[in-house]
Amino acid sequence: MTNKQTPGTVLQDLLKKHGLNCNRLAKAINMSNAMVRLLVLDKSPVSIAAAFRLAKFFKTKPEYWLTLQMQFDLSKAAGDKELAKELAGITDIGNYTFVRKPHTPKDKKTSKKKPTLADKRKSAGKKPGAKPARRAKAK
Repeated sequence: MTNKQTPGTVLQDLLKKHGLNCNRLAKAINMSNAMVRLLVLDKSPVSIAAAFRLAKFFKTKPEYWLTLQMQFDLSKAAGDKELAKELAGITDIGNYTFVRKPHTPKDKKTSKKKPTLADKRKSAGKKPGAKPARRAKAK
């Protein structure tokens, strides 16, 4: 899946069509010149905020810019060999089993009952053999 129409190429075409440069666009949409240049070069993804700014300025919809970005990202990911290796090791839902293995204690004599939250609260802050604290009477 190769995508020739990236957010950067579309932005470059629009700049040429309207006789603008990155600096003028940056001032018009209240973004940094560096950020606009990164968008044009496809070095930075189109954020939601940038999509709204570009949409307002060029009279398009934010969804247009975000869809361009998504298609560009998917195109890059489709060509990623490391991702392809990882995906090869993942089975699909039709072949996956959700059966849990039963828990069997190794030795019944050594297995202790885990303390419950109530047990932990009772023993919190108590020293062995300590007497319970008395409550002060309300006056």
